[in-house]
Amino acid sequence: MLKHYRRLLDRIGWVEQGLGLGLIVLIVVAITVQVFSRYVLGRPIAWVEESATYAFIWMVFVGASLGLKLDRHIVIETFGRFLPMRMAAALRAAVFLLILLTLIVLVFQGTKVMGVEGRSKTISLPIELPRSWFYSMPLTLSAASMVLTAVYLLLKDLAVVVGWHQGRTMAAPEVT
Repeated sequence: MLKHYRRLLDRIGWVEQGLGLGLIVLIVVAITVQVFSRYVLGRPIAWVEESATYAFIWMVFVGASLGLKLDRHIVIETFGRFLPMRMAAALRAAVFLLILLTLIVLVFQGTKVMGVEGRSKTISLPIELPRSWFYSMPLTLSAASMVLTAVYLLLKDLAVVVGWHQGRTMAAPEVT
């Protein structure tokens, strides 16, 4: 079961990586166009900076979610690595449970904020869009994606605790 769940997370990771790369390209192209239009043509485009800022916000949250899937977040294992395997897994499971609970709160609060924030619109983009698309939506979607990953990591460590699975590390997906 965990193997199938991992495959699902890998697929979501591929989408997140593609989205992140697309956002980086968008930022680079947008800023290049802005520099050209401002300093060569003498006519800056008003919406380019705002769009680059929104792309950066999305990129940060997508990157945070992908970082959890790839096991790339900072981990301090000063105490846990000296514990026996099952106790270390239990400690990690407790940490992932706290992370999971925090992410669930973020998802529920994010959906509430999206409703309120959606009433205001973007300022300088060529089309009016709800501001929630650029602030609370990336946070909420990223937290929801991280919930899926945290559940997997919790289940994986619980499997070690009860003796169904050996080992600690989450196999890094083929996302590079």
